[in-house]
Amino acid sequence: MTYITHILPPVAALGLGIAASRGFPLEAQAQAHAVPPQGGISGQVVNQQSRAPVSGATVNLIGTRLRTATDSAGRFSQSSLGAGTYILEVRAIGYGVTSWVLRLADGETVDYVFEIEPLGVDLEPIVVEGQPGYFQRRMLEFEERRRAGRGVFITRAQIEASHAATMADVLRGVPGVRLNCRSGVCNAQMTRTAHGVCNADWVIDGAPASISSTPHLPVVGIVAVEIYRSPSEAPAEFLKADSQCGVIAIWTKSGP
Repeated sequence: MTYITHILPPVAALGLGIAASRGFPLEAQAQAHAVPPQGGISGQVVNQQSRAPVSGATVNLIGTRLRTATDSAGRFSQSSLGAGTYILEVRAIGYGVTSWVLRLADGETVDYVFEIEPLGVDLEPIVVEGQPGYFQRRMLEFEERRRAGRGVFITRAQIEASHAATMADVLRGVPGVRLNCRSGVCNAQMTRTAHGVCNADWVIDGAPASISSTPHLPVVGIVAVEIYRSPSEAPAEFLKADSQCGVIAIWTKSGP
């Protein structure tokens, strides 16, 4: 739709007084002080096929620095335009670049529906693969070692099913592991080493832990346990330089 608004040029009262006193014709004095009427271009950018509004489209007036963008309803407005011929260009992602030639008279305002055609190009789907975090990587490594079949592996589901309260409860009944308890203090000992019975080394979230306190560690937050009953069973990353016994590795959800 196109409509034209006629704007009469304003005439200042002071100008009228001067014109009368100097004897100039009133019409000539009014023309001398007339402000050129301003027009504008506004409208809505829509999809040519679906008629849906296109938001975020860039609207340029070629040859000028005037640029705007459509809102969520596909509308835009460019005011303060003088008479003349304008080339309006619309660009939007997924659409072909389209332009219109618009001619404005003095004070003319154009309101139009600008249709742009979709490109119709099917883009290849983009697959985003998230990298596992540190905790997920630890669990993947746990499963890899578990599939290798060396050692004893206890999952969080097994811990919960056993109703264990501490690690000492988890270790009871594990072949090759013996709990040596005196006065309420327990040590986990391995019985299958070349050096006879010995106290196991402990690792929590990849770092060495205290032998004396670890058997009494509450199981809250523990998600996996690996038990290696001799140095020959244990992966190298869990062994100390002078390791002569087995290793019990604990993984927690709050670990680094």
